[in-house]
Amino acid sequence: MNQSLPDATSALLAALQRGDHDAVVELLEPFPAQERTALRRSVMWSANAILGAPTGARDPEGRWRGALSGRHGYAAQTALLATASLPQALRQRTFDGPVARDHLPRLFPEDLPAFVEAFSTRFLTNPKAWDGNRGIEAMFDWAQSGLVEPPTQQGAVLILICWAAWPSPWAYLRRHPVLLRTTLPRLFETPGIKGASAAQRDDTGPGPRLDASVIPRLIREGEWQRDEVLAWCRTALAVERSEYEHRWFRALAGRVATLPVPPGPP
Repeated sequence: MNQSLPDATSALLAALQRGDHDAVVELLEPFPAQERTALRRSVMWSANAILGAPTGARDPEGRWRGALSGRHGYAAQTALLATASLPQALRQRTFDGPVARDHLPRLFPEDLPAFVEAFSTRFLTNPKAWDGNRGIEAMFDWAQSGLVEPPTQQGAVLILICWAAWPSPWAYLRRHPVLLRTTLPRLFETPGIKGASAAQRDDTGPGPRLDASVIPRLIREGEWQRDEVLAWCRTALAVERSEYEHRWFRALAGRVATLPVPPGPP
């Protein structure tokens, strides 16, 4: 380790001024998490000022340089994350851009399963909290990179089908193929909640529908088999859930049943 904590404090405040979120991670990653918390009081004033100011603002007190940009926000979020205890980090709201996807695994590499649980629970508590839930979909990037097992919690499944994958679900699933046989099929076993379900996503959300576009395409392209999807629909109809959701799964089963059976091997 090349720097002491006091040296890191000065460099950290300079990185916040520049909006250099990568430098924040590089400065603090070498220190044990319990030592990094000693820096929290030193960065909170600048970080909170950055996060509370409008884009384009300038600061006569010098907590950031030039017009405030998204990079300053990333740096402030990263600084607060890096200097947090694990309980504080699990409660932190809003992770923009690379903060959760790239920086969090470097700062809390052994604790990613705890973040998956926290993010999943957070979504169940308030699926419509657009600001507070930003960044929680990073769990699927971690899964694709092999950093965590593909999440299967109720909240994680609903995050995938209602939040993360839209408005371009096919492109998203192609970037995260590990989810095709793990998280995504759990939608048949997972009851929705008020504000988040496959049925509500299709009725009110943007982009292609799950029942009319995404699932039939998965079958046509051989990712899922027609008969297994019909079996999954029977499972879904046996799960205790709203009649609204049951109607959606009955309609899906009817749609899937009309798809042609792919030819078997010669």
